Amino acid sequence: MAFFLGEFETTIDAKHRLAIGSIFRDQVVPEVDGESWVLVVGPDKHLRLYPNLVYQKMVASRKPSVFPTPEERTLSLMLAMARPLKSDSQGRVVLPEKSLERAEISEKVTLVGMNERIEIWPTEAWERYVKESLPSYGQMLYEAGAKLHAGE
Repeated sequence: MAFFLGEFETTIDAKHRLAIGSIFRDQVVPEVDGESWVLVVGPDKHLRLYPNLVYQKMVASRKPSVFPTPEERTLSLMLAMARPLKSDSQGRVVLPEKSLERAEISEKVTLVGMNERIEIWPTEAWERYVKESLPSYGQMLYEAGAKLHAGE
């Protein structure tokens, strides 16, 4: 299964094409992860890009209900706003204009590896987040390490 790490600065061109860097493309195993992508708007209004089979497995893992539930309503909105994308021969995808508008994304972006997904951040927002987080980064690592050791 794909395991995305790192960051990659790039631009979205005038035709809304986004190049997915080889740092991320090389992590995808087509037989396991799929050969296309699913684009969704995340809770923080950044775009999230999942390999299509990974996304399908996540959605399929939800238990269906005979009766309407708030979770079902949320899922219906999430699925409605999701967009299937195919890469061209150069590893680019075309981002739908509506998704770009909803996420308030413009030309300069940073692709951020987040385990099973790639997040698409406006570069300025990503750099601001990193700068604000760095002072407490060491403490976050200590806390994550303590949680890992507690689970052993």
